[in-house]
This record gives sequence, structure tokens and C-alpha cells, in this order.
Amino acid sequence: MDQQLAVAQALKYAQELRQLHASERAQRRVVEEAFERLETSYAMTVRALAVALELRDDETGGHADRVTALALELTARLDPELAADPQLEYGFLLHDIGKIGIPDAILRKPGPLDAKELAQMQFHTVLGVRVLEQIPYLSGLPRDVVSCHHERWDGGGYPAGLEGTDIPIAARIFALADSFDAMTNNRPYRRAMPVVDAIDEIIRSSGSQFEPELAEAFVELLRERRQAA
Repeated sequence: MDQQLAVAQALKYAQELRQLHASERAQRRVVEEAFERLETSYAMTVRALAVALELRDDETGGHADRVTALALELTARLDPELAADPQLEYGFLLHDIGKIGIPDAILRKPGPLDAKELAQMQFHTVLGVRVLEQIPYLSGLPRDVVSCHHERWDGGGYPAGLEGTDIPIAARIFALADSFDAMTNNRPYRRAMPVVDAIDEIIRSSGSQFEPELAEAFVELLRERRQAA
């Protein structure tokens, strides 16, 4: 009798555990679905912000998507784990979000900027960080890219004059893609240069503007792209 009671009790416990497990799985699915919806909402918001910026700053359109795709491709080669972080793409897309606060007379000037105008333009990195400060979710990798993508390997960049590995890796990678895209597409003040000339410029700037190892990997990627085209 005691053995039958023990078996019945054990079966009851097993049933309760199955029910508890099923309940936990159901709750986990609800949480995962909610998280997926939140991620989708974040992604849509980021892309909306990027489009809003391009309406003011990009004559031909597509800069944010082009440079993001190129920077992600380079990152995937160098650091697959970093490339898999969705926040990295957000940072790439929003790299110039601070330009929303720059006057059109400067942003779209069809000639070189004077010293005062250049200082205002360079302030877009600081403005971008201020925008992201209002969105805690974007305070990590996106902030690194927005604040540091105009820093230089030799310390001659802005806004903080960071040098070498003091510059976040995401910003060091993005600077290559951003510079290449700027050189190979029309700007209000100049025409696009040929891809081969832009590659030569990346090589010349290795060790000064760009980290040498990253520049070498980027040039290899660009040459592979040209061969495959």
C-alpha cells in the first residue's frame, strides 16, 4: 500500500512538473514574441530616422544603406560576433544623425566650407550623441559610431582627437566604409572619383587616417568586389 501511494505521489509530481514546464515554455514564447516585436519597432524607428536625414543630406539617396552594408560586410570578416549585434547596424545607419541640427546653408553648400562653417559641421558628432542620449537602447555601439567615426588613427580627427585603439573598433571599421562611399559618390562640392582612385587613397591614408590592418582588409574586400562585378 505504501509503495502504491509512493508511485501515485511520484506520478502526481511528474504531472505537476510537466504542467509547470509547459506553462514556463508558453510564458517564454510570449516574452520572446514581445522582444521580437520590440526589436522590429527599434529597427523601423532607426530606419525612419536614417531616411529623414537623407532627405536633407544626400542628393542621390542611398548613402546610409550603402555604407551600412559595406561596413557590415567588413565587420563580418573581422569580427563575426560584433557583426551579429543588431545595435551595430543601428549605429552605422545613424552615423550622421547629428547633421539634422546643421543648417542647410552649410550642409548643402556647393563649395568648400570656411573655418567657422567647418567647425559647425564637425559639431554634428556631438549633436548626434545628444540625440542618442534620449534613447537609452542606443547608448552602446551606436554611440561609439556616432561619436567617433571622424576620429583618425593618428589622433588628428574630431571631436576628441582620439588615437589608435582608443577609438572604438566599430568606429574604426565604419570610417573606412564611410570615406570610401564619400569618395565614390557625388557631393555638392565635387564629383565622384573612380573606385580605383578611392582604393589608392585608402592605401595612402593607412597608418594616418585609418588603422593599417583594417585598411588592408578593406582594400582586399573592395578588390574582391570589383573582380566579382
